[in-house]
Amino acid sequence: MLHKLPGTLLLLSLSSSVLQGFTCLSVSTFKKTQVKKLVKACRRKGRNKVLLQETQLTCMYNHISKESDVTSFDLYPPDVLLYYDYSLVPPSLCRAYFTQLGEADFSVFSPALSYKRKTLLVNALRCLGVFNGRLTRDQVEVLGNMCCLLSPPYIRDSDPLILEKLKNCADISSDQVAAVETLLLSGNTPYGAPSVWNLQTLKNLETLPLYLTSAFFEKFDSGVLRNNGVSKQKIRQFKRETKRSLQRRSKTTFCTVGNITQVTISDPAFPFDYDDITQFEVCLSPQTVKDNLAAITDKVLEEEYLIIVLSKLREAYMAHSTIAESQVKLLGPASRVASTTDINMWNISEIDTLSALMDSSNGEWEQSLLRAIIRKYLSITGNKLGSAELNSLGGANLCTLDISNLSSISTQSIKDADALEISNCTTEMKKVLFALAKLAFSTTARSTAVPASTYQLLKSFLRRPREAGAPLSFIQELSTSNVNMDMSTFTSLDENVVLSLTVSEVQGLLGSNLIELKSYENQTLVQSWIRLQPQSQLDTLAIGLTGG
Repeated sequence: MLHKLPGTLLLLSLSSSVLQGFTCLSVSTFKKTQVKKLVKACRRKGRNKVLLQETQLTCMYNHISKESDVTSFDLYPPDVLLYYDYSLVPPSLCRAYFTQLGEADFSVFSPALSYKRKTLLVNALRCLGVFNGRLTRDQVEVLGNMCCLLSPPYIRDSDPLILEKLKNCADISSDQVAAVETLLLSGNTPYGAPSVWNLQTLKNLETLPLYLTSAFFEKFDSGVLRNNGVSKQKIRQFKRETKRSLQRRSKTTFCTVGNITQVTISDPAFPFDYDDITQFEVCLSPQTVKDNLAAITDKVLEEEYLIIVLSKLREAYMAHSTIAESQVKLLGPASRVASTTDINMWNISEIDTLSALMDSSNGEWEQSLLRAIIRKYLSITGNKLGSAELNSLGGANLCTLDISNLSSISTQSIKDADALEISNCTTEMKKVLFALAKLAFSTTARSTAVPASTYQLLKSFLRRPREAGAPLSFIQELSTSNVNMDMSTFTSLDENVVLSLTVSEVQGLLGSNLIELKSYENQTLVQSWIRLQPQSQLDTLAIGLTGG
């Protein structure tokens, strides 16, 4: 978090990770000129880009919106431009605005403000004079990342440069994928006709193959991916789509392509020689799995194959009834296809093992299985939900526990743990955790106002769609504490608490973020609150709200 703002030269030398600590609360005591310099310092590209969330971006815009050079769009982070009031952009400068906006990440919009994407696209096409569903190379260049918002006809009929812009998309819809494939299969792109596609084609397409279907992959020779240079995700997609297309399944019950050994596994081509799942099963022995588990789970990616790997591992340890902890740590993505039978055989007594199983890069856990893992860990004498365990579990996983487990957490563990995102917890769970957190972070003696540091530590415990653990009295305390609450947190508070707040209390709560209340006026909770307020009170906010 930024507590003190350095000079201009030092600002430019600050790391991106430090600048990511920008919050309305942290800069509330800075001069306007200092905040403006800080916002400008956050304009970085490529690997040095400062990754900012919506609450930070709206706060930044609120601080610079009244500056004389607000139309110098190249001075500020492109993502901040997402929240500009477009009516203030002179028509003569609209192209300059959208050129800079084209570098923004359009996925940062929260659901409540997602409507802005469509509005921005409509304004951009109007600015560029596009009315026929086809974009020139120059227009594609201006739109940049906004190409991710285009409908299939635009993708299919526009200049092929659009493919390069789509590589930056956080996600691509199935309809957009179909348009991308149509464009690629036409042969009228820099990637040439399908007949000349090879391994280099896949590499050049970067992330796009992650979305494409068998209509694309079936154009490749079956051996084109036998190279370590292709990512695991691309290999998985290739295998899934080519198998779906070719539908190859052998009924042979004995190994015909060669037993799987350590040498086989170390081959870059493994497991492509075993694209017949029956052959993979009959050629893989339990002992081979036991001796090479880490190497196998690093290369075998498809669920149906991983299920076989786990089955072989169970068989290898059947005589012992318990699978060694050293092996459990190596399960990786295979752990996510486990059954209750598998978990019952796992030895889970060390925090390192629990952490390995909780590694989010291996995928999400099915709740009942996750609960079984945590219970097994806690069943070991001496194990508890300390700060290390809380950091390992994280918020979402923590919410699968029983109330009795949560109640056993000490305030010191909460205090020593990293911030926990617990928005998926039930109301009862949230109230238990909030009570613990408030006790952990409260000072022994203080005035009515809540210290900024305490609010920052408790912030993650306030978030909860519709219902939260923070009572009205505490939120009212915050309204007098200059915390500049962001709208994301505000709309996550207990509905009954929000509806009980007065106009002046909301004004005190939001502080410099008050102007954002207008952008959220159609959000259900905000709309309900507005309707309860006298118009004379809303008028004092001077942001154009119309209520009861």
